[in-house]
Amino acid sequence: MWSLGSVLACNSGSVRDAAFQAKRDMHRLCVFTASNDPQGNAIFERLRSWLDRDGQRLNVVLERVNADDPSVRWEAYGIPGQPPSLPVAALIGEMPTTTRRAFVIDHWEPAPSDADLAALLASPVRDAIKATIADVWAVVVYSPAAKAEQSNEAVLNSVSKQWAAEHAPGISIVRLDRTDPRERTLCSFLGLDASAPDWAGVVFGRGKLLAPPLVGDNITENSLNQLLIGLTVPCTCLQQSMNLGLDLPMTWEPELEAKAAAAAQSVGYTETVVSLAAPEEPLAALVKEIPQEDRDVFAGALLPLGCAAGIAALAVAAIVLRARRRRAMPLEE
Repeated sequence: MWSLGSVLACNSGSVRDAAFQAKRDMHRLCVFTASNDPQGNAIFERLRSWLDRDGQRLNVVLERVNADDPSVRWEAYGIPGQPPSLPVAALIGEMPTTTRRAFVIDHWEPAPSDADLAALLASPVRDAIKATIADVWAVVVYSPAAKAEQSNEAVLNSVSKQWAAEHAPGISIVRLDRTDPRERTLCSFLGLDASAPDWAGVVFGRGKLLAPPLVGDNITENSLNQLLIGLTVPCTCLQQSMNLGLDLPMTWEPELEAKAAAAAQSVGYTETVVSLAAPEEPLAALVKEIPQEDRDVFAGALLPLGCAAGIAALAVAAIVLRARRRRAMPLEE
């Protein structure tokens, strides 16, 4: 959620275009083990072979953590101390802030199975995102609650029609079934479980989830339009130093790179003055609503929207990636 003043747009490419050139966020696939544990050694070598063979295009790097090394800083992995059982593998992310706060996306004891690795590598929703993301301003991922009081389908369909008519090439909408085991990695990343309310997130560039995702009653046409319009603003001069969100764990193939480069040149924008009303609730109120256990996955983000000389307008956003999973996680005990 952000507030924007009137910002003079400059003719240097949109925020969406710049995202296709930005460095991707890398996630760490960590093996926590004792220094000379044969099982830990075997797990590490298996995962290294898998990444070299199948995961070359995945924004994940492998790391071995010797749990008996006294110099290990456990907070760098988003956990308070050594895991209670070893070996164990975990996918670790970092919030894009100055402190680079780490959090656990998912974990496996003692290691991911072949099915787990397949879910880490790809899923129906991430494949659908890649199929259209270079052709539109953004992809809206929507996951309805299991027992929603009312559907937000009408909201998403209305915004989609509006963008198709007024902001070519529009947006696309992808439905996420949070009960699909193939979506385990994505749901863990998003903090979605069966009891979570309706959820909608804007994904742009090479798989970046825009801050903040919309949850429950916050899924409105106005809120969604506020997120989307920021991607159309012409600006690249501050893009490299600003973080708009966090990249999904997702492969990105060379053919997508070429397609994105061509699409960025074909999407036009209008040199204009953009003005969005400030939201009713201040950022401080949003922070207070986040449970204490969820604050480890909270970070602020700044959205650059001004490139002309002398203009330094920043849009203040809040990343709220909800708690990883509501089930207890041994890594976080």
